[in-house]
Amino acid sequence: MLCSKSFATTQIEKDCIDLDHNCADWVSQEPSQCSTTDYIARSCKKSCGVCIKFSKRFDIRRLPESLRLLSWLVGIWRSEHDGKVTFPTIPKFTYGEQIEISIPDDELTATKALNYSANAWSINDQEELHTESGFITIKPGTNHVALNTVMSNGFVTIEEGEATYNHLKLRLIDIGRISFSRDLPVHDVVREWTLLDSTTLEARLDMETLTHRMQEHTFIRYKKIYP
Repeated sequence: MLCSKSFATTQIEKDCIDLDHNCADWVSQEPSQCSTTDYIARSCKKSCGVCIKFSKRFDIRRLPESLRLLSWLVGIWRSEHDGKVTFPTIPKFTYGEQIEISIPDDELTATKALNYSANAWSINDQEELHTESGFITIKPGTNHVALNTVMSNGFVTIEEGEATYNHLKLRLIDIGRISFSRDLPVHDVVREWTLLDSTTLEARLDMETLTHRMQEHTFIRYKKIYP
C-alpha cells in the first residue's frame, strides 16, 4: 500500500525550485557559490541540494570539470505521449519516451562521461519500441561532444558535435550494424537537444537512408521528472 505524502513534505518539494534558469550552470561550475553567493543561495535551492536529498548520480555539484558544459542535461526526462515519428517508409505514429542522463561514479579513472539511456514505447499498448544506451563525453578544453550508443535494433553509433549551455547538435560519425538487421542502411543522422526552460527538453532527429534524403524522423518534448 502506498502512503500519501504529508502536507509538510509536499510543501517542501513545491518550494524546492530554481528561480533562475542559470542555476544549474552556476552550481556545476562552482558549487561553493551555494554558500558564498547570497543570490545563488536564495534562488538555486534545488541545484544546491539544500532542501531535498536526491541520488548522487544526479547531483550536479559532483560533475567533473570537463563535463560541466552539459550540466543542463543531467536528470530523468519523460514524455508520456508527445513523441512523433515520420519517415516515407513507415506509417506516422506517436510514442512516449524516457531518457536518463546521469553522473559517473567518482572512482572511475577512465575518460569522464555522462551515462545515457533511452526507452521508447507505443502509446496504444505500452509495447517497447526502442531502447538505447551509451555515454556522452567532451574533448578536454573544448565544447566538442561525442555520444556513443548501442541500440536495440542492432545499431551501434558514434555522433559528434558542438555544445553550448542549452543546446547540443550531433552528427553521425560512424555506424555499425548486425548483419541480419532489417532496417534500411542509415547514411547520416543529425540529433539536436535543446533546453527550452529548466524543466523542458526538446529533442529532434533527422535521418538520411540509402533511399531517402535527409529529413525529420522523430520529434519530442520531455518534462524533467527527477530531480
